[in-house]
Amino acid sequence: MRVLVARCSIGYSGRLTTRLASGERVLIFKDDGSVCIHGPRGFKPINYMSGPTAVSEEEGLITVRRPETGETLLIEVEEVLADDAHVLVDEAVLEREGRELELHALLERSPHLIEEGLEILERERATDVGPVDFLARDADGRIVLVEVKRVKAVAAAVEQVVRYREHVERDASYAGARALVVAPEFAPQARALAERRQVECVVLDVAGLYAGTEADPTLF
Repeated sequence: MRVLVARCSIGYSGRLTTRLASGERVLIFKDDGSVCIHGPRGFKPINYMSGPTAVSEEEGLITVRRPETGETLLIEVEEVLADDAHVLVDEAVLEREGRELELHALLERSPHLIEEGLEILERERATDVGPVDFLARDADGRIVLVEVKRVKAVAAAVEQVVRYREHVERDASYAGARALVVAPEFAPQARALAERRQVECVVLDVAGLYAGTEADPTLF
């Protein structure tokens, strides 16, 4: 992993075109090709690109391109404040606690609440881009990747399950995998992105499940 602290300006072209003026930022280049750019405030990246990417560098310019989508980040480096490389090892799997853990356990025992005929093959399936909540198989034998949200799903949840799908489909045996996001409600941006990225949105009565009822899920 490379961590670059620099004064830079950033241009993005892809789903839209943006320009971020000069400022001091932390740029993280991960081993899977993903890139995150952070400013001095807030926990969310101000720019990011999921892997795999192709990164090239010449004097004062770093180009990050995602071949699959054609998205491009152009990072104009004006001043380097620090530039370090680290080899990181992390085999741990995120352990969820509390209500989200209960929800996952319930759905694992009763996958029909997500979709009739669904069979859970593996929970917290590890990938290079994070753990998939459920790796499953549908009634027609297709692989299904399921991302579960206890609260309203936003666009990031859709992007997350798309990254999982892209990762597993590198294995030809998983070609044609379906991607689902399960949540009590969806932000409009999440629904719009899901339609474009061929992700299915399953609305689940999470409050009812916690109360001991099994409300029927609705697929949109």
